[in-house]
Amino acid sequence: MQQEGAWTTVWPPLSLALIASLLEREDWEVQLLDCGVEGIDMDGLRRKMAEFGPDFIIFTTATPTIVSDLSVARLAKEVCPGSKVACFGIHVTVFPEESFCLARDLDYIVRGEPEFTFRELAQAVKGERPISKISGVSYQGSGGLVHNPDRGFPDSLDELPFPAWHLINPIHYRLPFSGRPFLLITPARGCPYQCIFCAAMTYYGRKLRCHSPERVVEEMKWIKDKFGVEDLLFWSEVFNARRDFVLAVCEEIEQKDVRLNWVCSSRVDQIDREILKRIHQAGCWMISYGIESGCQEILDRSKKGANLEQTRKAVCLAKEAGLEVVGHFVLGLPGETRETIKETFRFAKGLGLDYAQFYCAVPLPGTSLYDLARSSGWLSTSDWTGFEQNFSVMNLPGLSSTEVMRLRRKAYKDFYLRPRRIIRVLRKIKGFREVRGLFKKALDFSAWI
Repeated sequence: MQQEGAWTTVWPPLSLALIASLLEREDWEVQLLDCGVEGIDMDGLRRKMAEFGPDFIIFTTATPTIVSDLSVARLAKEVCPGSKVACFGIHVTVFPEESFCLARDLDYIVRGEPEFTFRELAQAVKGERPISKISGVSYQGSGGLVHNPDRGFPDSLDELPFPAWHLINPIHYRLPFSGRPFLLITPARGCPYQCIFCAAMTYYGRKLRCHSPERVVEEMKWIKDKFGVEDLLFWSEVFNARRDFVLAVCEEIEQKDVRLNWVCSSRVDQIDREILKRIHQAGCWMISYGIESGCQEILDRSKKGANLEQTRKAVCLAKEAGLEVVGHFVLGLPGETRETIKETFRFAKGLGLDYAQFYCAVPLPGTSLYDLARSSGWLSTSDWTGFEQNFSVMNLPGLSSTEVMRLRRKAYKDFYLRPRRIIRVLRKIKGFREVRGLFKKALDFSAWI
């Protein structure tokens, strides 16, 4: 799911909040910790576990932090020896055997879309359901590892409850410049496209599944009324893939008069003037495009399925509609050279974007790019900590990983240190808090480069 934030990298823990909500319906007492955001280190987590004394401990994982993530299982068994410990995430979905080898104290891995599997797994922990009958689970059986059959994807997302946002403090998750708290909402899941660098289909499948428009707007209203949060990120791989769905959501927002500020992402080939006008009228103020490259050959080799003219048009139409626009670019894809990366720089600067993010191409497990990089001998390391979008771990023919990272640093400097760009940012500042926020973002940026 190649969707780093358009304006922040601190995300509310959506999957954990959904799982928590389902378990509360099963009469579990639940505590949710976002250790990174709350500043909880391993000693702090040990104390939290000892105080709460959980019977069932669930944690999420990611590829670059997989070793440290899985160490939670050992800590859990030390503090709560009688507890059952489970984890989920794309990495453990793709590599369950390796993950169990790294975490001998782990009881269960939930593969793929996790929420309903965890509801049934919680019933198994209570002794109400046999573990052998739960699809999507891998576990330590008496004769070794057992991998139950994969779980299918529910057609209706409306079966999911609202996330248990009452278990976190929204004040931790804030927009830059304004400092306003925000939360996530998922209008749709699944991605039918073939991009080689994206692992979304591994987790959510290729079929696009949408909430009903009524449910989307009901959740928006609930977030505003219950938590006082008026800024949302529509978290979906391809929110605009179904035109009729987007228009129906906008119509429902207008009919129910739910006035919130929100941001969404879109492919450049799934947009038009009417859609952009309608989403802006319904509260969307920023749209995020996965542009990836300014070289058509690179896009084609990556199976993006879009072209440069569609990108130009999509950005132009969004600006005409009054939206701010973020462009996401991926450097170091197959076929990349210094010259194609420079083409991307020139393309990015000529689009009139408000913001741009430049990532290194990461061959994440679960993607076609990983399989290609491994079979081609491109991987420069087997250390998973480097498999994140600030680093390059592929030595392409004629282009080293070190050079990709150098060019990425140059891309940020060239894009953001232009006088016109600096003036545009300064115009957004309306008070001392925003000046302070800008200073922090500048420090973060200097650390990047």
